[in-house]
Amino acid sequence: MEEAKVTEVPHLERRVRQRKEPMTVLKTKLSRSLSCSVPRVKNTLTGFFPVVLWLPKYKLKEYIWGDLMSGLIIGIILVPQAIAYCLLAGVDPIYGLYTSFFANIIYFFMGTSRHVSVGIFSLMSLMVGQVVDREVYMAGFELDDTKAATVDGILNVTGDSDSSAINLKMGAFGMECGKECYAISIAAALTFLAGIYQVLMAVFRLGFVSVYLSAPMLDGFATGASLTILTVQAKYLLGLKIPRHQGYGTVVVTWINIFRNIQNTNYCDLITSIICISVLVLGKELQDRYKDRLKIPLPTELVVVAGATLASHFGDFHGRYDSGVSGAIPTGFIPPKVPSFGLMPQVAFDAIPLAVISFAFTVSLSEMFAKKNGYTVRPNQEMMAIGFCNIIPSFFHCFTTSAALAKTMVKDSTGCQTQVSSIVSAFVVLLVLLFFAPLFYSLQKCVLACIIIVSLRGALRKFRDVPSKWRVSKMDAIVWMVTMSASALISVEMGLVVGTQKPKVSLLGQIHDTVHYEDMEEYENLMSLPKVKIFRFQAPLYYANKDFFLKSLYKAVGVEPFLEMTRRREAEKKAEKMAAKEARRADKTNGEVNVGLVSRELDFHTIILDCSAMPFVDSTGMQTFKGIIKDYKELGVTVLLASCNTTVIDSLRQGSFFGKADKDMESFEALAFSLVTGINHAMARLVDIWDSIGIMEEQRVERMETVKKHIEGLLNDMIIEEEALKHRIRANIITFKKQLETLCLEMSTEPYKLEEGLTVLQIEKNLRLRVDVLTKEKGERLKELHGLQQQDKELCVELCITPYYIPTGSMPSRTQLQELREHIQTLSEEKKSRAQVFSGLREDIRKLMEEMGHEPETSLEKESVCHDEETFLLTNENIKALKLLLSQMEVKKESLTNTLAELKERAMCLWNRLEALEQDHNVFQESVQGTLSDQITQWQGEVDRLTELQKARLEDVIENVRQELVASWDKCNLGPEQREPFNVHFCDNNFTEELLALHDAALLKVKNYYDQVKPLLEALQKWEKYWAVFQDFEKKANDPNRFSNRGGALLKEAKEKVKIQKMLPKTPSQLTRVRSSSTFISMPSRKPPLSQVQMQKTRSLESSSSQRTPLLEYNSTERKQPVDISYSDFTSALSNKTSDAVFNSTAKDPTF
Repeated sequence: MEEAKVTEVPHLERRVRQRKEPMTVLKTKLSRSLSCSVPRVKNTLTGFFPVVLWLPKYKLKEYIWGDLMSGLIIGIILVPQAIAYCLLAGVDPIYGLYTSFFANIIYFFMGTSRHVSVGIFSLMSLMVGQVVDREVYMAGFELDDTKAATVDGILNVTGDSDSSAINLKMGAFGMECGKECYAISIAAALTFLAGIYQVLMAVFRLGFVSVYLSAPMLDGFATGASLTILTVQAKYLLGLKIPRHQGYGTVVVTWINIFRNIQNTNYCDLITSIICISVLVLGKELQDRYKDRLKIPLPTELVVVAGATLASHFGDFHGRYDSGVSGAIPTGFIPPKVPSFGLMPQVAFDAIPLAVISFAFTVSLSEMFAKKNGYTVRPNQEMMAIGFCNIIPSFFHCFTTSAALAKTMVKDSTGCQTQVSSIVSAFVVLLVLLFFAPLFYSLQKCVLACIIIVSLRGALRKFRDVPSKWRVSKMDAIVWMVTMSASALISVEMGLVVGTQKPKVSLLGQIHDTVHYEDMEEYENLMSLPKVKIFRFQAPLYYANKDFFLKSLYKAVGVEPFLEMTRRREAEKKAEKMAAKEARRADKTNGEVNVGLVSRELDFHTIILDCSAMPFVDSTGMQTFKGIIKDYKELGVTVLLASCNTTVIDSLRQGSFFGKADKDMESFEALAFSLVTGINHAMARLVDIWDSIGIMEEQRVERMETVKKHIEGLLNDMIIEEEALKHRIRANIITFKKQLETLCLEMSTEPYKLEEGLTVLQIEKNLRLRVDVLTKEKGERLKELHGLQQQDKELCVELCITPYYIPTGSMPSRTQLQELREHIQTLSEEKKSRAQVFSGLREDIRKLMEEMGHEPETSLEKESVCHDEETFLLTNENIKALKLLLSQMEVKKESLTNTLAELKERAMCLWNRLEALEQDHNVFQESVQGTLSDQITQWQGEVDRLTELQKARLEDVIENVRQELVASWDKCNLGPEQREPFNVHFCDNNFTEELLALHDAALLKVKNYYDQVKPLLEALQKWEKYWAVFQDFEKKANDPNRFSNRGGALLKEAKEKVKIQKMLPKTPSQLTRVRSSSTFISMPSRKPPLSQVQMQKTRSLESSSSQRTPLLEYNSTERKQPVDISYSDFTSALSNKTSDAVFNSTAKDPTF
């Protein structure tokens, strides 16, 4: 048997590390820190005030509008929140405005984040408020404006009381050291200490402390604190006056107090709270739902504060319903004051959690938005900035500040570019401080509580995430629940848990001719894989070391993905500008070269994370994995996980790390594991067999090479097949993308966006489905378009309008189809409306024709009465024609009606003249029936009959007319001079139709005259009546026996006489007004006592003679003169004047 050849294994040489003495390291660092030079001083100043670096580079045109808009919006949001959060902090509202103003100014100079909004924060306000209330209580002040007894922390309110809420004298800027003074002194001292702690942590580089507050711990802490805030503010919603509980169990004790005193609820505060919460929640929901469409957020808080303040002021809620209000908020600034050093020992320990939490929130938000917008922040400088945001404002009566997530998100979404927006926000707050602060006097405290409670929506929604946290990591879920419970049920400070660890990291290299890898810093002679970086993290990846893991990875591979992406975007913009310039010079080749040169090729395409030393991964670590895979994928770098144990794999699977392929992971891993296990068992079996047979090493190697070649051949064939499949899938993807682009352009839809993190197979499937959906939708659109166009064509033919235009051969968009549907709907409604008008017009025309007995003559009239609905097209011209025909029919009907009325009047006149019996009249009128034409025919026949009868009895008719004429003259009080012109006709005995016509004309003229002078005649009759009564009273007054047996009648007569005496002097002026009201009214002379009818009868008995002058006989009778001369003189004068004015124009008329 030949001796086996021994293969040489390369020797690993461990690097020799020379460790320095601790004192040497300390001396080196101190000498480096304490060295003084001009560059170092310059770097120190610019590092301490970052504004010096970025402000000179401020791009005014590009940044100013976004900064102005975001600063204005944040300022509007800050004002109501600053006032509201003072309820939590236990101080007056003015101090919240001070805090917001100074914090924004200081962070502008010292902050490194461009987007963080620093100011009051609900969590910080709560922690400050708990310390303030504790110290105020221990100092002997009452915690609320009510005197109540407490037993074991449980309160029973027995009455109401009032106390002064303002101890500030702004006139002289003095301060009484009352409750409010002591409260702000405690808050200022606490804030000063928190700022000192933060500055010391920055000086000693203790910024790493914040990384030990895990995401589950911070979430649980914020949720528990939110429950405490909700509990503290609940009393304001109900208007209850109970003090804040001190010590542990605030939530439980406060709710017990609330329910014990629920009967004292102020219903004004309760109703106001319900309305305000409804409006705020509605505004927030609308904001969340339509945030992509809204350019600026809705100022719901400002609207609620303004509306509630106006309602409270004009409704006097404080005076009428005892509703709690904010009270006087003075304008201007209080002079600065050094925080009380005597109070600092009492709050020294309370300031520690405030400092840590404030810094943790500020740094986490700064890094979050810095990563989003492609720049970096310095955590220690952030700690320094937030520290001075607490130290300096504490001299101006401010309390602790921090970065706020909600306002920072609003800043980012409204176009903020730099901290110039903070200056704008501070200016808005300054305007309120100087001018508008007193306007908030009537603002109810329950409104402020509503703003605070609604702002907790985000934190309280974390309860919905508990099931998913439990599925992903039970440990994280337990941490969240314990922290939340401790914060809510015990105290806020008890919710904080701290831990520490700094793991070892390394970049691995391959040992020559092996599959083993070791730390390249520990060993020499290691080989780096080309284009591959292998990174090992020797610790569990969880919340505390997440930041250290990321920094170590970025340092090891030499690339921070978000910074590289930012650099590439800027380079691409510059390259595009250069290419555009070169394109103008018609040099396209050079333009393409320049664009290609801007992207720097990385020296690696794959990062392998060696997870063999990771015992477990929590939810924060899993999110870290997802983040780096996504970030590096944008750079074209693949990130792979290697050597994960089953615990890590289970955690990743439960957290949906593998995406939609999760369900296939278990079977694939089982198959791969069984394959490897089978090969290992086979190799072990072969070794046993070879040992038992005595196979030499060379033969073993030869046989293993054969197996290896066979397996490699199978794998290579599989690789070739899968590569071909991969190429086919990619070709299909390209084809589907082109089809999708074409379909999207044709159908005017948004381009299809692929989901991130999908495999090519999933991408191909999604694209194929999308193509099928769009193809189907295209067919449906064309089908619907054809049907709609057919309907449109039919409607347009009926209505005689132009069809809706859609270009021929084009694919209609959804908007065009919707517009076409609306167009057809409009046409259908128009058709329905026109059809109703048509049917109404035709029905009216048919009724008029039937009523008049009119037979259709023209074609339009014949078509109008036709019952076929399809006779007419529903055009506007046809409607106008029908309306014209209807108006003609109405005119004709009116003419026929007037003719019928004239015939009826003529017949009635003839009946009266012929003295026909009334029974005969009624019989004829009842017999008249039929259409208007028929009635006209019947009445015309009756008139003709009566006319013939009148001709036969002409003399009697004329005599009747003369009697009626004389009665009309008498009625109008016409004298002889007015009757004289008609004497020749009145005495004519030649009875002819011409004579009858003259009498008819004269009678008509007298009747018209009577209608004109009727008001004057009635007034004269009234005066005559008064005058007769007056004369009767005069006669009775002259009667010597007027007092005998008269009794009460005398009193009645005396009252009536007085009334008549008052009325008589007024009557002449009334007659004058009536006469002057119309130029045609006149006053003829009085009528004679002999009636013309009697005269006419006398004349009819005499023989016919042309020498008779009945008018002279009528006028020859003497008039009876009244007793009172003034009455006769007035009537005579007035009669003559009015008669002359009217009848002078008619004296020449031969018919009168």
